[in-house]
Amino acid sequence: MASKKKKSSFWNKIFFWRKKKNVLPENEKEIVRESRGYTWELKDLREKADRFFVTRKKPSGTVFESTALKLTKNNRHLFRLEGKEKSGREYSLVISTGNYLTEQNGKISGVVFLGEADLNRLLGGDHKSLKTILSGLNTPNWDEESWSVLEEEPDLKRSVDSWKEILTWEAIWKQQIVINLRPSTTAILLIFLGKEFEDFFQANSSERIRQIVSKELYFLNVSGNRNSPHSENLTLYEFDSAKKEFELVLSKIRSKKEK
Repeated sequence: MASKKKKSSFWNKIFFWRKKKNVLPENEKEIVRESRGYTWELKDLREKADRFFVTRKKPSGTVFESTALKLTKNNRHLFRLEGKEKSGREYSLVISTGNYLTEQNGKISGVVFLGEADLNRLLGGDHKSLKTILSGLNTPNWDEESWSVLEEEPDLKRSVDSWKEILTWEAIWKQQIVINLRPSTTAILLIFLGKEFEDFFQANSSERIRQIVSKELYFLNVSGNRNSPHSENLTLYEFDSAKKEFELVLSKIRSKKEK
């Protein structure tokens, strides 16, 4: 009897191993086709991103409107969502997609998310300029355009396309940027920053880096908006995260360059 049990257990293990071997891992199921090459993958991803990010297509005004819902853009990070539920109850919400500052006609305006303790701490700081008022706070994750608004000297102000300054840098510094960016970040930047960044990348990267980034584009495309197990976990729609990393790399290399 014991011998029979032993035999049965042995064959069960073999059967289980075979069954397990034949089942594809979840991450492999996501790879549904072969790569169609760098150019095709990048073009397809840009089209997907363009269809998805309707909020970026207009600087202000009505972004989306249906019989039940309306989204209006007031500034690059500030929106109003209005509509009516099926029951007839109406709603109107102000939505901010992040901290931001903007300057128009000599006046700074914007939105800053703070905890109540930080807000009270702000009152006890130096009030001579907005920069000194805000600099004592925990990093509010400014984008570069917002941070430039805080600069009082015109030569320190940077435009929304301030990254383009790197196009005039010497090759050694350009190559340092490419080396310091994660491949997944580079892939996202290629999708959203357009041809100028693509030309910059192609001219200052090695064949090996170009192959790695090409694979990242492929994995982004086949995995949709989910994290790919083969990439470094940026999804197609995480441009803000990629841009922050890009700005950190630029800041680090800018400091080295200016020494």
